[in-house]
Amino acid sequence: MPDENARAYAESSAPAREEPDGPTIHATDEMRRLATPWPVAIARAKLLASTPLPAGLIIDPACGSATQLAALCTLLNRPGVGVELSGAVAPLAAINLERIATWASGDWAETSRILWGDGAAAESILQTYHQSIGATTPIALLHVDPARPQNAQQHTLEEMQPRLDLLLASWAPFMAKNPALILDLSPRISDAQRMEVDDIVSSIWNDVPRTWQWMTQGRGRIDRLSLWVGAAADSKPHRLVRLSPNGELGLLAGTPGNSVVGEPNIEVGNHLTIVDPSLVASGLTESWRNLAVKGGSSDWIKLTGRRPTFISSEALSNINEVGDFIQISGEIVETAPEVSFETLSILAAIAHAADLSNLKLRCRIDPDLQPKLQSALDRELKQFESTSAATQGFITEVGEGYVICRQA
Repeated sequence: MPDENARAYAESSAPAREEPDGPTIHATDEMRRLATPWPVAIARAKLLASTPLPAGLIIDPACGSATQLAALCTLLNRPGVGVELSGAVAPLAAINLERIATWASGDWAETSRILWGDGAAAESILQTYHQSIGATTPIALLHVDPARPQNAQQHTLEEMQPRLDLLLASWAPFMAKNPALILDLSPRISDAQRMEVDDIVSSIWNDVPRTWQWMTQGRGRIDRLSLWVGAAADSKPHRLVRLSPNGELGLLAGTPGNSVVGEPNIEVGNHLTIVDPSLVASGLTESWRNLAVKGGSSDWIKLTGRRPTFISSEALSNINEVGDFIQISGEIVETAPEVSFETLSILAAIAHAADLSNLKLRCRIDPDLQPKLQSALDRELKQFESTSAATQGFITEVGEGYVICRQA
């Protein structure tokens, strides 16, 4: 529990700084680099807000700065127990838990604790905690975010600390047969390593429900990968979460399926959509297609790189549900020659004829060249007078050629 010595240590070793849209916490620069940012932590906690978790504690046996633990305690209004192996970090975590409870006006801090020690020593941790509060409390949720090798693009499961198999085996006797469990993992682990994690969970809890979750904040990449187990799992085996800058969550859940790239049949009037690559990473391209297309024909024409591309004869449906995973979408108004400085006047003329007031380059171009080409294209378009019906457009590659689209 925090005391004046811990508070003085926290202020001298890691002065408190305010989190974006969140509380003020203590963390060294290295801790901040590794910690879950508050907006992400609170967004992930929201996913559990309507989940019927069993009564009891939230346990985080590798809590670090305690940011994610505090977010879960705040949203679920339950006490938490964090364990931290580093004696330099544990006092900061204790102060942070207290600070965030005060900031959130939560009464869960009175029976929340941070322990300094080995997070895999489940029996000792629970005994120490129960002695501290003078009562025995069951576990509602186990959240595990093990430390991983720094600056490693790839690592083995054995390099995670605490080791996942030993950690889960230690805590399993104190959890329900259908436990609520969240395992945070590196988004860079391979499919084979994901299956290893699945096997570890199966070896302890057999066929307990589980959901693999990918989280993206945009920018064409997966920011978080986690496995939600038992009472914390979704009804579907895969889930993709889009966290927008304002904290809103977009969700897509489904069963992974194999998508096939077809021969592009490009016709004026067709609708072209560039989706977020996270759809491909999560295996939910077909789940997205089934929501997005309710009639006509449709094909994936590209499923690799930064711009997976989809074409359909009809405009997309259910935009409120599928829109979070779209980079850009529009109606094809014309095919186009190559994109170069020599063809910019032709592209501008095509755009003007289609009543497009601007034309954004959404194609594969040298990053150093792209802004110069875009500026030159903007200047070409300014030579034309805009009509009252002028709208935004974009150009992208399809196969060996290009198409110009009116943005939806």
